[in-house]
Amino acid sequence: MHLLSQQTQGDSVRLAEPERQAQLPPPANSYPFRYWDKGYFITYTADDTTPNRPAVVLYDRDGRVAREAIVWFKDAASTAVSDAAVTKSGRLIVSGGTASPTGVIANFIAEIDNSGHPGRVVRTTPFLPVYICAAEDGTVWSYGFDRDEKGEGVEGSLILRQYSFEKGQLQAMLNKFSLHSPWSLTRGRYPGDLDLRCTSQKVALFNGASNEFIELDIPTNTQKVSKVEPLPTPKEMRITGFALTESGEVFVSLHDRSSQPPRSGLFRLVSNGSDARSWAPVKDTSGPYLHGARVGQLLGTDGTELIYTRDLDATAYWSRITK
Repeated sequence: MHLLSQQTQGDSVRLAEPERQAQLPPPANSYPFRYWDKGYFITYTADDTTPNRPAVVLYDRDGRVAREAIVWFKDAASTAVSDAAVTKSGRLIVSGGTASPTGVIANFIAEIDNSGHPGRVVRTTPFLPVYICAAEDGTVWSYGFDRDEKGEGVEGSLILRQYSFEKGQLQAMLNKFSLHSPWSLTRGRYPGDLDLRCTSQKVALFNGASNEFIELDIPTNTQKVSKVEPLPTPKEMRITGFALTESGEVFVSLHDRSSQPPRSGLFRLVSNGSDARSWAPVKDTSGPYLHGARVGQLLGTDGTELIYTRDLDATAYWSRITK
């Protein structure tokens, strides 16, 4: 299954020529998690944070530092960040967990205030918020699961939750979690195997291990689960980037590690029927990884434009999708 060898065949859409470009910070071990959303390039670390070093750094469209957040709580023995997201108005939201000197663990979703520290906080325990995304109505959606007193995942816990800083948890849904299913893997089989994104109209959750795509229509609060045609094993091919556009279209960048030389390219999630989906290659975007491929890694979207890199020099490109 050599999807990335399809140079001109595949999807009916095209990636237009870049409308702008900017130099973003290159990948670094200190901030390994990075993606673009709602006007900012979000970078954060999932290691234990400190009271004097930013755990999350945001960059603007010109690659300049726009905001830094020190994620720490008074009297905490340790604190860790699990995810970060930005609201449409530019507010920074983080999720994670903290431990007291006696070992009591508390999970949280917090809004970073103007001082760069946690302001409003929602305690989510026993729910562990693995990923978060910010909805337009000011609420926060999270993928995660409940943990018992031993820290083990609770079988049958609801994996998608909606929170408000004023009212706490608003709703919980999707009883998919099982200790014996692909949903038991906290972040999937590798970084990028599982993603959660929000737009003004939709919440989208994709799990590459279970090949399930879940859509929640925000205005009607209705959900739909689709099965996606499986990709080759992670040893052969991996998802390296994910984007949900404002119109509701889903794109990923794929890295084919089985071919020589390795290849990369851009793909769109298309419908094969009422509850079936598959990945269709976007024309003329694949090629040798870092040596000619039009898309090396998809970083995210600004709503209507896709943002991606080609090489390791961290130059990001903004392009529209056209028919």
